[in-house]
Amino acid sequence: YQDYRAVSYPSIFPVLETYYAEKNIVTKMRQKTVDLRKIVQNALERNVKKYQLQQKQLKDTEKKEKYRVWGELLNTYGYEVEPGAKSMEALNYYTNEMIQIPLDETMTPQENAKKYFDKYSKLKRTKEALDTLLQETGDEIKHLESIAASLDIASSEEDLVQIKEELIESGYIRRKGKQKKISFKSVPFHYISCDGDDIYVGKNNYQNDEITFSLAAGNDWWFHAKGIPGSHVVLKCGNKTPSDAAFEEAARLAAYYSSGREQQKLEVDYLQKKNVKKPGGSKPGFVVLLTRSRIPSLQMKLPLKP
Repeated sequence: YQDYRAVSYPSIFPVLETYYAEKNIVTKMRQKTVDLRKIVQNALERNVKKYQLQQKQLKDTEKKEKYRVWGELLNTYGYEVEPGAKSMEALNYYTNEMIQIPLDETMTPQENAKKYFDKYSKLKRTKEALDTLLQETGDEIKHLESIAASLDIASSEEDLVQIKEELIESGYIRRKGKQKKISFKSVPFHYISCDGDDIYVGKNNYQNDEITFSLAAGNDWWFHAKGIPGSHVVLKCGNKTPSDAAFEEAARLAAYYSSGREQQKLEVDYLQKKNVKKPGGSKPGFVVLLTRSRIPSLQMKLPLKP
């Protein structure tokens, strides 16, 4: 892993050289991410539109209960309906209100009731399908947002190759010919806490999975910005309890390496790695937290110097 430690410089000139060199690297990396960003942005826009359409379709299913009630009331009071009637007034015993039920005058009350029950059943099935589709589309939006966040912190060509591989695996980029899956990996950020403990920061979803489920032990501490895309951060501590200062350093790294880094303040979730689980078949970087604590309102700044 790359080892980023604080370095003191004897004069201002090396500091300025380092600053401009790093700024130049960031500029070049942003230029190299243009094509990948465009792919991610287009995919995000498509999925957001799909999600909005699915939400609208789900809202349309809300009338299903109305059809069920109409069917029940027709079965209860249908004997009072005269032949050829275009509507029936009845007491809705669920709300204790009088309602008007439209009727097809060519059908019997029982046939009208069946028609409404059929509509109810169809809308119920549609709602169940849409609930699943909305979950899938919402997860895909979060996945794409996490890739966008990875592009923001990519610091090397290897990082971009790994992100591109994730887009290929997710079906957003077609693998050319007999092109093989990448055989090398970029490496996570590596920081040293004030206690001398290792802190690892994933730069993309593959690295997030790696540091969380391969590098971290059960009693190590895991950090992530609350509710937004960002890096997994692991504070290695063995069986000892890290100091409050080390906790705060790891939390600030999780806040800084997230899509919320431009905010003035940000909350961070933290828990021991043994309480972080990955559901089978889930996308890279996706986890479920069995329990958590929260560090509120962190000021946004990089806590450790590279």
